[in-house]
Amino acid sequence: MAKTNETNSLRVQILVYRLMGIDLWSPTAVNDRHLVTFVTMGPLFAFMLPMFLSARENITEVSLLSDTLGSTFASMLTLVKYLLFVYYRKEFVGMIYRIRSILEKEINVWPEAKEIVDAENRSDQMLSLTYTRCFCMAGVFAAIKPFVTMSLALLRDGGDGSKLHLELPHMGVYPYDYQVMWFFVPTYLWNVMASYSAVTMALCVDTLLFFFTYNVCAIFKIARQRLVHLPAMGEADPRGELEAVVQVLLLHQKGLWIADFIADHYRPLIFLQFFLSALQICFIGFQVADLFPKPQSLYFIAFVGSLLIALFIYSRCGENIKEASLDFGDGIYESNWMEFAPSTKRVLLIASMRAQRPCQMKGYFFEASMATFSTIVRSAMSYIMMLRSFNV
Repeated sequence: MAKTNETNSLRVQILVYRLMGIDLWSPTAVNDRHLVTFVTMGPLFAFMLPMFLSARENITEVSLLSDTLGSTFASMLTLVKYLLFVYYRKEFVGMIYRIRSILEKEINVWPEAKEIVDAENRSDQMLSLTYTRCFCMAGVFAAIKPFVTMSLALLRDGGDGSKLHLELPHMGVYPYDYQVMWFFVPTYLWNVMASYSAVTMALCVDTLLFFFTYNVCAIFKIARQRLVHLPAMGEADPRGELEAVVQVLLLHQKGLWIADFIADHYRPLIFLQFFLSALQICFIGFQVADLFPKPQSLYFIAFVGSLLIALFIYSRCGENIKEASLDFGDGIYESNWMEFAPSTKRVLLIASMRAQRPCQMKGYFFEASMATFSTIVRSAMSYIMMLRSFNV
């Protein structure tokens, strides 16, 4: 299949995967730029040890521990996303081609489908671009946070640089004294590269999820609209009418299969995304409450904002698939079913029973939905208050 931008889709996804040195169009790593991938992911893998050592060292200091664990959980989640993509790469790339093939075929059969596909892909690209900007902003704040802290310390000490304590973007324990400038500069660059790795890999896997969810919603919407606009032939041509309905139901079945594919392959990531993000919001939210309104709190506000946006979007994706799959059932009732032949009505009766069971994105024992998002945010706020009471 041609790689041309026929549906104006995957632009952001292709860009972020290129930043990782990965060719999203290839099911294997044969076309990847392995050096770019190593330079991008290597600093993050190596950075896990200093963060774990810092967490162990500051186990009794709530403020320092919360700062360390926030970065540690973000790094762990990024590594899981990277390993998830590597493990399922062939299936993910194959699904991209399959979705594009299905949509191109539907546009050829029913030209009105192009408007639905274009609308869903515009929404996907707008969401992916907004998501990318938010995460990049969090990464920029992480890079400049040490200089803001050190500048404020200099102003407080009257410009006496001899007392200046060099700061790094993330908490860590190193086998050398990074207060020495020769060690500080490479350690700072290591921290920045680890942040870049975390942001870029998160964008890769998450924006690919956006592509899958919006396009499976497009399939459900096309099936719904085709059924609603299907002319009734009745006894004049019951076989032709039944075949037309079966074609729509086969399209709906493809949408159900793709939705199940998304749910199965992303289930471990959804679980970890919600679980670790909830913990991160607690720990980083504590830092915001502890430092506000100091300038250093801007980084933690941006970090919490990016976490909330990630949780919201995962929840919104799950909600979109759920609503789109249920709307197909409404399309059956809005169709000309009363004028259909009896054989067609019997087929639609079975289809309407299946349409009452929505497709869901689950993290094993919970659903990715707006209700779950609301519950997590409320619980996190309670935990933040509890952490603050420990630090009084």
